[in-house]
Amino acid sequence: MDKMIQLVQEVLAESDRLARLAEPADYEVYVRLTERRQVLAEEVHARSTVSEAEKVLLSSIGQYDKILLSHMQMLKDEASSGIQRISGSRKLKEGYGYTGTHESIMFDKGV
Repeated sequence: MDKMIQLVQEVLAESDRLARLAEPADYEVYVRLTERRQVLAEEVHARSTVSEAEKVLLSSIGQYDKILLSHMQMLKDEASSGIQRISGSRKLKEGYGYTGTHESIMFDKGV
């Protein structure tokens, strides 16, 4: 089987599988898919000609882009939220950080 056709079929199968998921898969899966798509793009660029049938097959990959991008965006938003929580936690710790002498004691004034 032609290498490019095999790559297209692999990308299509994985794209279809990921698009059918209700929740995004782990980000590593999307990284591997992106790398596979890059290999496919390099294979297409290395060819002098691409047949009409191959063009149709290649364009069919695009049908999954919207859902896959939305899954990736969800992962990006989740990671961003986590980073913001960590950053906020660090700032909070710094704000309450102990900078006085070790001998000082603070008492609450009972009212």
